[in-house]
Amino acid sequence: MENTITSFDDLFTRWPRQGHLSTDLGVTPQHLRMMRVRRSVPVRFWPRFVAAASRRGIAGVDYDLLVRLHIPEGTAVTLPPSCHGDHI
Repeated sequence: MENTITSFDDLFTRWPRQGHLSTDLGVTPQHLRMMRVRRSVPVRFWPRFVAAASRRGIAGVDYDLLVRLHIPEGTAVTLPPSCHGDHI
């Protein structure tokens, strides 16, 4: 499996079972399915996503990835240096 996560489907399939991911996020399986169908994870779940990936040893899941996945294809976005988190 390639290490780079390039899509929501790729992100969601990093968990061995979707039931594990719904438990990690604290949502119902139906809610998780809707996130996947919509290709969008509400921001309030981002900290849980990042923490769960870290606990499970799933590399590459961070806030920058979640931002990139939410930017529509073909949209050129350049984040100012203050948005990269390097200063924290």
